[in-house]
Amino acid sequence: MNWKLLWRKKDVLTPTEAASKRRVYIFAVCLVCSALFWLFTKLSQESQANIDRLVLFKNFPEGMVGVAQSDSLVSFTLESTGLRLIVEHFFPANETLLFEVGSSPVVTRADQQHHYLTKTMLIEGLERTIEGRARVIDADTDTIFVQTVPSSQKQLPVVIDADISFERRFDQYGDVTIIPDSIWLSGPQTVLDTLEYLTTEYWETGNLKKTTQRDLRIQKPADLPSLTMEETSVSVTVPVEEFTEAYKELPIHIYCPGRFPQKDLRLFPDHVRVGYLVALRDYRAVSEQMFHVAVICPQATGNSGERLPLNLEAYPSFVEILYLRPEQVEYIILE
Repeated sequence: MNWKLLWRKKDVLTPTEAASKRRVYIFAVCLVCSALFWLFTKLSQESQANIDRLVLFKNFPEGMVGVAQSDSLVSFTLESTGLRLIVEHFFPANETLLFEVGSSPVVTRADQQHHYLTKTMLIEGLERTIEGRARVIDADTDTIFVQTVPSSQKQLPVVIDADISFERRFDQYGDVTIIPDSIWLSGPQTVLDTLEYLTTEYWETGNLKKTTQRDLRIQKPADLPSLTMEETSVSVTVPVEEFTEAYKELPIHIYCPGRFPQKDLRLFPDHVRVGYLVALRDYRAVSEQMFHVAVICPQATGNSGERLPLNLEAYPSFVEILYLRPEQVEYIILE
């Protein structure tokens, strides 16, 4: 059979080709219907499947917290129709099973209290969540233990995890502010001692040209469900201003410590150009008196070369220095 005739228009087909095309369509429809009927039959039959659920304890006594849980992921075997098993696997009513600490048995080991859940309790907990949609046949865990210890507190600074770039001629103006800049955590002292700071979720932003504020979630340390945070997010503000390049022509000061006379030293040139970046809002606030460029006379340093390096000893805190021209000057010593 020529399969190309399936994509050809009806008005260009011969009677024989049109009949062949109809037979192919009828066969395809019958095949799809048969497949759907077979799938429906299979999904209607009783079957078994394994599903995983996260198991956690809740509502610990005041001032106490759970640590060293022996297991947190439990695999259950369910029995039901295929369709219901698919629903329970991909669309569960609750992916986490929570058990009250006060309702679980307790045992003392080495002067430490351990609450525990038996396999029967785990199965009953899952049965309550699936509400009769399937039968829980088994669980792969016999007992889950959790130790209870006193809870402590620690205040940790927040560090932003960000990649920030700016539009041309724009840049950050001052420090990025984080509110709040530190967070109180509660949990076992042994865990808190391992933490030095908290980070935010990753934030990537580009071509900023105005001050930008963003709320970022705090990343809770992984695999530490025993920790609780006072805040779950922070407000981050990136101050942005337009910058321009400017320069000042400055005199060079000569510093001759001790007994070396300053008047005996001559510099060529005796002025220097300092280039800097400054925000437009601060442009008029910059004055020559805010800068101080100096050299140390060669007699004091033992410099026997023909040039002296320039030292920029003071400049405004709100500018970014781009260059000194020249970076070195020639000199002569008068006899």
